[in-house]
Amino acid sequence: LDCGIDLFVFDDACISNYSNCAFVHKFADNKNYSMKESAGIISRLDPSEMIFGAPLDLKKNVTEVDEVCLLCFINGFNYWHFTCDVMPSIMLMEKSGYKGKYLLNNHPKVKEFTEMLGLSEDRLIYSVCGSVIQAKKVYLFDESYGIDIHGKWLSDTRDFIIEKIEEKHGTLIDDKSPKKLYVSRIGTRRILNEDEIISYLKPLGFEVIIPEKFSIHEQIKLFANADIIVNPHGANCTNILYSKKGTTFVECFGHQWINPCMIGAIELLDLDYRMICERFADYLPNANKFSNYVINLTIFKCVIKKILQNRLSEKISR
Repeated sequence: LDCGIDLFVFDDACISNYSNCAFVHKFADNKNYSMKESAGIISRLDPSEMIFGAPLDLKKNVTEVDEVCLLCFINGFNYWHFTCDVMPSIMLMEKSGYKGKYLLNNHPKVKEFTEMLGLSEDRLIYSVCGSVIQAKKVYLFDESYGIDIHGKWLSDTRDFIIEKIEEKHGTLIDDKSPKKLYVSRIGTRRILNEDEIISYLKPLGFEVIIPEKFSIHEQIKLFANADIIVNPHGANCTNILYSKKGTTFVECFGHQWINPCMIGAIELLDLDYRMICERFADYLPNANKFSNYVINLTIFKCVIKKILQNRLSEKISR
């Protein structure tokens, strides 16, 4: 592409879908050549090497299309990965003038996100396990999984998403939106003493939200208007990308899983970033990356108190 990103183009190729993964196939000398799965192409694979089993019967359940860009891959349905891996690819293709279809992971959140952006439904194909796509042209990024989002494409992707949202739904700015947020996490990697944290934060004016109770558009709007956001580490932190410059972002981590994957957004938006980690003394036995954890309340209070003092001082100085 003109932007310098490598794009593979296959003429008259098949795509076989394996739920959250897809393969490109070419035929030559009466043989089926299977390319590496859709996260990127490293080398040609023989059928015996395919990690998701033998290739499908490429003559059944076939959908014929002219052009398709392959963006379905492992974790491509995850909110963070969809935002940080898939959306840069869509942004680059759209800006290059591409008018064909996209093959995406078949997941409700993916569908909700594309609908929010106003992407035409007739340009979207959602991967269904066992289905085959026959295309006159297949486009595949050299490395869809981690397309340098933390570098040169982060700002462009953020602007592209916000522009599409505001074209369809109007401005994200809402003076009535809460300015202090605590984001409660459900599922794995929850804060076990969250009740103590919430009891401390509520009198200070913090609104407690459970993102799953809001649409993606509503979540983005909440983050876009908040001045202070306290968030246990997880995919919900992705929404920090839509925050204002200088927003205070407090991210909590368990001892076993410290993954500062929002570092690109933190740098781009010059966020007032604070990391609070589980103390080793509170570390639970037999814990792993998905385990719940404890945040020391004394440390937490000190961090929040300092944030509020700093913001008050800044307000007075202005």
